[in-house]
Amino acid sequence: MLKKLAVAALAASAVVAVRKRNTSKGEADLWAEATRGPGSVSSPRS
Repeated sequence: MLKKLAVAALAASAVVAVRKRNTSKGEADLWAEATRGPGSVSSPRS
C-alpha cells in the first residue's frame, strides 16, 4: 500500500514538473514573438 502511494506521488510530481517546464517555454516563445518584428511592443529596460 505504501509503495503504491509513493509511486503515485512520484508520478504526480513528474507530471507537474513537465507541465511547469512546458508552460515556461511557451511563455518565453510568446515573449520572443511579441518583442520582435514590425508590430512588436517595446521591451522593458532594466
